[in-house]
This record gives sequence, structure tokens and C-alpha cells, in this order.
Amino acid sequence: MRYVLNDAAGVKKLLRDRHHINSAQFLGDYNAVDTLVDLNSAISSAGLTDRQAESVAWVYGVDLTQAEAARQMGITQPTVKQSVDEAAEKIAAVYRKWNYGEIDVEYALDDETEAA
Repeated sequence: MRYVLNDAAGVKKLLRDRHHINSAQFLGDYNAVDTLVDLNSAISSAGLTDRQAESVAWVYGVDLTQAEAARQMGITQPTVKQSVDEAAEKIAAVYRKWNYGEIDVEYALDDETEAA
């Protein structure tokens, strides 16, 4: 899978897929390990607000919908969307500062893993 990390859409795609990438590291994929370490560093360096960090954690960490995350947080879905969008842009800005462009990470999807 190709990820363009210097824009918010690519960061969201990486955040969405990080559970799959996480499973690849246990199969000896060192590129997956590097990708996750860099993602965690980028998140830590992005200067996210508490609301942005919590929104990202609910939506991409726990895999809740934005509406479900909003209910958990006691805010509206549009506010969660705005927080996620702003967080993704801040994370992308860190990747831009690091001169990241595109990366490729290979991983098996759950149904491919079960079939093997």
C-alpha cells in the first residue's frame, strides 16, 4: 500500500490502516516497524490539542465512527471531524518538515491472513 505522508489525506489513510501495519511487524516486516515508529513520533511532535488527540484515538485507535466518537466525547460529529482533519494536517506538516513523500508498506488484510 502506498501512503503519501506529506498531506492530510495520506496521513488519514495511514492512521486508518495502522492496525494492519501493526500486524505486519509481527511477521518480521521491519519497514512496518519503522513506519509505526515514525507515525508515533510524528503524532507526538505535531502539537495536537487534547481534543484532536482524543478524536484521533477514538476514530483511528479504537475504530469508532466519528458519530460514535462524538457520543463518547460529549461533542458533535462535525466537531470530531474538524478535530481529526486538523490533527491530520498537523501530522502531515511534521512529515513535510522531515521531507517525507511517499512510502510503501505491504501487509496482509485480515481475510488474506485467515485464508493462509
